[in-house]
Amino acid sequence: MKIIGFLLLLLILKGIEYFARVHAYKKRIKEYQKENELTTDEIVLFKETMSIAKDQIILLELTINKSKALMKIETKEKGLGSSKLLFSELMEQPKRMTELEQFLYIKLPGIVEASEKFIQIQEAQLSTADIERSKKMIMETITSYSSSITDEYEEIIQDASEDIYLTKKLIEGK
Repeated sequence: MKIIGFLLLLLILKGIEYFARVHAYKKRIKEYQKENELTTDEIVLFKETMSIAKDQIILLELTINKSKALMKIETKEKGLGSSKLLFSELMEQPKRMTELEQFLYIKLPGIVEASEKFIQIQEAQLSTADIERSKKMIMETITSYSSSITDEYEEIIQDASEDIYLTKKLIEGK
């Protein structure tokens, strides 16, 4: 009987702990929503979009780590690194989702799909002239996506540095 009472008490304590975490999570979401002036629909879309983007970035990293050729592209073009930085930028400024829609809905899914296809072909370990041509075309596509993602991040950084410079000039002028 004591064991049942103990288990019941433990269950109640775990339930209280769970609801406290859920309450804290919902409170943080509401604060984030208010701080970033997001409607309820916008916060739902933001959460869904960022969850998908996070999964894609994780998958891209795992895929890149399976191939020396993909790692070489990443070393040169920095698409994965730029994707992570764009993700962080969006977390800080969710209103930029529309500005970064090409990244979220075209470039990131495109590079993930191309990388997965490359790995699939590579793991098949078949080599014909047509297969090698296809691999080369896929690598060019991955390189293009990667470069484009990095360009997009560089553009955001450039805009931010110009804003900082203009603010400094305004302050100095007063």
